[in-house]
Amino acid sequence: MRRAFSLLFPILLVATTLQAQELRSAKDYVKRGISRFSKGDIEGAISDHNKALEMNPRLAEAHYNRGKALRAKGDLDGAISDYERAIELDPRTANNNRDISQAYINRGFIRSNQLDLDAAIGDFNKAIRFNEKDSDAYFKRGRALLIKGDLEGAIADFNRSINIDPHNPLYYAERGLTWMHQGNDREAEKDFDQSIRLNGDTKLFLELHILELEIQIKEMKRRQAAVQQKIA
Repeated sequence: MRRAFSLLFPILLVATTLQAQELRSAKDYVKRGISRFSKGDIEGAISDHNKALEMNPRLAEAHYNRGKALRAKGDLDGAISDYERAIELDPRTANNNRDISQAYINRGFIRSNQLDLDAAIGDFNKAIRFNEKDSDAYFKRGRALLIKGDLEGAIADFNRSINIDPHNPLYYAERGLTWMHQGNDREAEKDFDQSIRLNGDTKLFLELHILELEIQIKEMKRRQAAVQQKIA
């Protein structure tokens, strides 16, 4: 028995050493990937993180940093998939993480513009969970709620976004539009005036923004009416 153990021990030692070397090598790829990302070499960064994950698929930092590179490339689904895997492996990754919240905000905004509002709101909810002080997450969720017709929910979110960042003219413009749809012309006028003041009296930009939003609201109402008519 002792002789068998003495033969097995070197094998175990070699295996443990190789595993440690492999992990160090995976982390080396992550370090180089981070360096490449910082220099704008997105494809090189993704390639290095791929190699790191081939060596150690449970390396949370490789998933996270590949997610950042994929987000920079415009692959939001891929980025979010990597972020979620990183969080699963190391929950500390999610703590007040702006990179993760921004990925959800970006995808949610695309979905919102496509009028896939429930999916968009789901993304904004996740963004807020990862960074509850991100004014843009509340603002864009408020926008989606406004398009969907939930005016009270939209006002509540615009209030939150303004409380966090009271200097963004779009926050006031969209809250003003929501007040207008509620029939509260007095509050709407106050918000529109504040929006123009903050935007340097450039009314055209704000008017075009509101016009685009109104088009989306009308289209959503048309779709909702079509669904109701089909049900009836």
